[in-house]
Parts: sequence; C-alpha cells; structure tokens
Amino acid sequence: MSRLRNGLTVSLLSMTLSFLGGCNDAQSVPQIKPTEALVTSSQTPDASPEASRSTNVADESEATSDVVLASNDQSKLASQKSDSVDKPMFDGWSKPAFALVLSGEQHGYLEPCGCALKQSGGVSRRHDLVKQIQAKGWPVTGLDLGGTVNRNRAQTKLKFQTFLAAMQDMRYSVLNLGPEELKLGAADLLAFHAPDPKDPLASISFVSANVTLFGSPDLGTPIRSKVLTLGKHKVGVTSVLGTSFRKEITPEGANVDITIDDPAAALPTVLKELQAQQPDLLVLLSHGTLAEGKALAKQFPQFAVVLSSGGSEDPEFDNPQKVGETLFVQVGHKGKYTGVVGFFPADAQHRLRFELIKLTEERFQDSQKMVEHMRLYQDLLKDSALAETEPPIKHSSGAKFVGSKACAECHPKAFAVWEKSDHAHAYDSLIKGRPELKSRWVSRIHDPECLACHTTGWHAQDVLRYDTGFESKEKTQQLLHNGCENCHGPGSRHIQLVEAGEKDAANKEVRLTLADAKKTQCVTCHDLDNDPHFNSASFDSYWEKIKHVGRD
Repeated sequence: MSRLRNGLTVSLLSMTLSFLGGCNDAQSVPQIKPTEALVTSSQTPDASPEASRSTNVADESEATSDVVLASNDQSKLASQKSDSVDKPMFDGWSKPAFALVLSGEQHGYLEPCGCALKQSGGVSRRHDLVKQIQAKGWPVTGLDLGGTVNRNRAQTKLKFQTFLAAMQDMRYSVLNLGPEELKLGAADLLAFHAPDPKDPLASISFVSANVTLFGSPDLGTPIRSKVLTLGKHKVGVTSVLGTSFRKEITPEGANVDITIDDPAAALPTVLKELQAQQPDLLVLLSHGTLAEGKALAKQFPQFAVVLSSGGSEDPEFDNPQKVGETLFVQVGHKGKYTGVVGFFPADAQHRLRFELIKLTEERFQDSQKMVEHMRLYQDLLKDSALAETEPPIKHSSGAKFVGSKACAECHPKAFAVWEKSDHAHAYDSLIKGRPELKSRWVSRIHDPECLACHTTGWHAQDVLRYDTGFESKEKTQQLLHNGCENCHGPGSRHIQLVEAGEKDAANKEVRLTLADAKKTQCVTCHDLDNDPHFNSASFDSYWEKIKHVGRD
C-alpha cells in the first residue's frame, strides 16, 4: 500500500509558519531531581545517551561560593517554576562589570513557529533581551556555541546568512563552528567569515581551537581564540568541537578540507596564548557531549565559564553546575532560552552570576530589526525559487499527483468535507498568518520549510518535494493547500486502475486506515513543533473536523 508521508497538515491550531521555529513548550515534562540549580521553568530530558541528564556534576564536585546558585530546597521548586516569568530578570543583581549573552544549538529555529501559540524563543525576542541589557548600561556581547542550522542545502546557506546578520545586530562577537556549520563546507565558511577588526564586539568571528580548514591554520578562519574588551575588562574566549563529531564530519578522512584535532591536545597552546594577554575572565565554548564538556572543564580549570552542548532541550534543572571552580552552563536547543553571565570582580564571594532566561512572548517584544531580517530571508527564498528548482525525489508508488479536484469527480462527499476544512486553506495561511502575528508577519509562500505542510506533494519531515508535487501557485495551482493526496498518496495510478475496472486494486492503492492515520500519518505535520496540542488522545477531536469515508 503506497501512501505519501506528508500527513494531514495544520488546523486552526497550526496553520501558519513551519520553517522558523517550533520551540515547543508543551513537551516539557520535569523528570529529574534538581540539585543546586537556577530554576526558571520546565524541562524535557534528552533521550540520547550522549545527552543524558543522569550524570550530575554536583555528585562529582561540590559547588563553591563564587557563583550564585538557587536553593536546592525541594519545597521551593514549584513556586520558583511558576513564578519564573513574573519575576524580574536579574533579580538581586547589582550592576556587573559586563554581561555575556550565551546561546547555541539553534538548529534552524529563527523564530517560534507561527503554527501554535505560546511558544518560546526566536532571535526577535533575544534581540529585545540584548536591548534591555544595553538599556541598563551594562557592557555586553554575545557568544554562540554553534549548531545554528539543521540541514545542508541551498536554503540552509541562506538561513545561515540570515543568522549571521541577525547575530551581528545583537552584538555577537564569537561563533563556535559546530557540526552543522562545518557541514556547510570549508569554502562556504571562508566566504561567510567577515569580521570587522575595527569593531570586534559587533562583528562575528568564527572561533575554534581544534578545527582547521584546508589544512592551513593561517587562513584566518576559524581563529583560535578572541580577546574582547568590555568596559575596563578583558574576556578571553575559545571554542572546541568534541571528538564525538569527528566521524560525522570527517568519516575516515573523507573530508580532507576539514581537520578536527583532539580538543585536549589543542587547548594548552591556545590557553597559553590567551593567558599572555592577561584577560580577567576565560570562557570555553564546548560543542560536544556533556561528558566531553565536563571533562574539559576538569582538565582546564583556568576557564572560569564553560558553555556546553549535549544537554536537554529545556535545561532548567541542574543548571548552572560547578565542575571544580568552573561555572558549567547550558542553554538548551532551538533558541528557546538564552543564558546571561554577569561578572562582578569586586565581589569576592560571587564573582559570577548566571541566569537562564526563557524567551516568552509575555516578557519580550518583537524586534522590528529582526522582522526585517525575516523579510529579507523570504525575499532571498523567492529570488532563489528553491521550491521549483531544487531536484525532486521519487515517490515510492511511482504515481503522480493530480490534485484534490480530480478526486472530487468520484468522491464528491469526501471532497465537500475537505473543502470546508482548514486543510483547504493551508496555503492561504502562509500569506495571511495569524492575527496575533500581524506586526511581524511576512508571507512564506516561497519557503520550502512551510510549503512542505501547506501544499500537496511534499515529504513533510524531510522538506523535499516529490516529483510532480507542488512547485508554485502559477505552475501547480491544482496542488494548492493540503489536499487528499497528502494522506492517501498520489492519485494517478488509482485513477488508472479505476478506469481499467480494477476497483479493488484501485482502492488498495490509496487506502488509509484510521489506525494508521492516528499512529504515523498525521504527526508528520502535526508534530510537537508545529502543533503541540496534537497527540493520540486528541486525535478523535481532530478527526471529527475532517471525518469522511472512502466511498461516496
């Protein structure tokens, strides 16, 4: 039985944007015991072995008093969690000598997805956070762990370009080269790297102590480290990529353009160079597993702050931690959170303070400058015509897409149900957006990551167009919106079998059982990012809105 895996697309709960985010909070379920951590809300533990939260640094080394950590009193956890959004940011902080904005593992989520309300994250809100810090008169710069994008296609490069422009406006100065950046290729990274030596705080340098492009560390990309002057103080920053990613990036030496050395072997030389400049604070960005990050923090205690990847999407428990005397922090995935480190050199007991900030719509405003970046990004997608020009993939059935009106000839009652449903207006929602998003809405009709669920004939999860799938309104108007074939598969072979009198074979060709729809089909579009309200328990209520039978 051949079926298209695109699934049912978004309802009123999820009918707009799918490319920019999906920073889904509905999946957050506290499952671990907090120790000494700054708690702001809930968390979803990562199920991967590398990112397991079962290893607790607090068990390995006791926290000391040079960083402010929240109480481990279990009775306070619930109130801390519920009050996190209402409490003022940096509650109890005096003015720091400077602040570091920390982010990473964005995975392509430029904005919260417009397909569901009340989602966290986005560069627009992060920019508002930076502006609020600047309004306090605190010297500030941003450091990113890497992992900005999530694929390696033409669209990925346009998105990475947009990220860099947005980060520059947020006064980021360092971007670690994570695995996602390195998959863009050495040549593209050289082309994208354009720091301004006259303004090091407002121009981004690609930094890595153990990654070399084209076998030459003298190319200037990436640089081994960077020293930043913030107010009257200097901060030395370097970054590493964990050896756990070596096989992924350079399998058996296949990628000769990129060399990844052992971080522990590369850091001593870089650390010596940094210390020669007498910085007031040393920071390490470690893109690897949590275990790798903790091992480096132990081995190189000269770093006062280590920002590590490899943790959970929502890292609100056991964060920050102490590894020896080092402040060990995480910022989660998808840009839902931003970490801020404050430096207080006059406070002998609490030189460092850390706050993990959830970027919610209640606390932060949209930045019009970031909206302009989104608009430019969509213009780039329009000019590139990626939906039409990128090579399509073959559907497993070998059949072609014919459009929902062709189905209506034999199935008028089912078509009438579809025509009244939200699925029949999925493309329109990419133009109009939600009323709540009017101030920042930009049409997404040229964005493959949105078209995959809002038109007919795409593989939704892989964001790839099937051969004969939707290209554009002008070329394939019959495939506008989320049509019958996104659930039942392309219809040309079904029609041929019907015309040949082989009705049983024809019906089998497009049959989709309710059980299969519930188990695997609908979630290809109604996933946690785009529709956090959809699950097996809510399936029946969704089905009632589009309920139809196979035969009229």
